[in-house]
Amino acid sequence: MGDPGSNPLQHYIYLDTLAGMTKRVPITLASRQGVSRLAAEADRSRIILTSHGRPVAVVDSAERLDEDARKMREAAAAVLDSALAQLDRRSERLDLAAACERLGVSLDKVLARADELSRGGNGAPR
Repeated sequence: MGDPGSNPLQHYIYLDTLAGMTKRVPITLASRQGVSRLAAEADRSRIILTSHGRPVAVVDSAERLDEDARKMREAAAAVLDSALAQLDRRSERLDLAAACERLGVSLDKVLARADELSRGGNGAPR
């Protein structure tokens, strides 16, 4: 099986096949064998139902799906934690005076304008 490209089902099947966790079954054979047999097989390993050699569906056990969902949540949390840690390392917090200095703006003018606005100024810059 080649590279799955951007199709999510193909990608999922590709990774599972690499891990040796799947069984491919033509949909016509699965239909003849019945749902009970398909469910029993799915308890042992993931089943990829195929039509003319192309994957069309995946049958899996509830326990494995729950475990996959748990792993995905943990992975998403780890990615988010990592991104937040990187952002925190890159972020620099500045007080107003330092921000004004860095921007080349007069701190006195900013404070005066803030005072004017807080006293009901019209909001239009001068």
